[in-house]
Amino acid sequence: MSSDRVAVPQLLARLRRQDSGRPRVTWYGADGERVELSARVLENWVAKTANLLVEELEVEVGDAVRLDLPAHWRTVAWRLAVAAVGGELAVQDCGAAPDVLVVADGSPGLAGATSGTGTGVPRHLVVQALGALAFRAQVVPPGALDAAAVVAGYGDELPAVVGAPGLVVTGPPSDARVLVDARSGDDDAALDAVLAALAGGGSAVLLGPGSPDPERVAAQEGTAPA
Repeated sequence: MSSDRVAVPQLLARLRRQDSGRPRVTWYGADGERVELSARVLENWVAKTANLLVEELEVEVGDAVRLDLPAHWRTVAWRLAVAAVGGELAVQDCGAAPDVLVVADGSPGLAGATSGTGTGVPRHLVVQALGALAFRAQVVPPGALDAAAVVAGYGDELPAVVGAPGLVVTGPPSDARVLVDARSGDDDAALDAVLAALAGGGSAVLLGPGSPDPERVAAQEGTAPA
């Protein structure tokens, strides 16, 4: 499958110019959770996360960032932010500890990250709460950063980063509103589908575990399969 790189600031600016209030990422989770991000709101989340990466976590172009997160709207923001500052996504079995490891609150991988199991201890460990109303993580090991508790305090403008290679977009971009079902499939493939929709000027409805029936959501949201 072919892939291209897209500059994140230009991508987000283009979405905002097209229609700043149009839903671009809509997340469905368990217990009726639904989160909708317009182009303007998505850009705001990405900017704050990117500034956190640069100012707090000292990420520079080429640094390895591993996102041990499921397919989720917060993960979409992280993926865009990492690309915006020039970080390179690291896979779990890359053979070395990443510069930054972002782990979901309550994830079994949190214990391994603090003990140095596998690839060793990362330079920075970040815990990300995933609940829509979660303003802090439930378990934050000593020395780790609680992303939900601090991200709102960072700037609303994307940092200027020279030499960032851009976001890797796998698959053909789409200008449609697509339904991406991540309930039991490949999280990376689901995230790639969301990013391809954004790169094409479209939007995505992302279904997580415990979300409603896809056919009902598709009818409500007016989507096509990714």
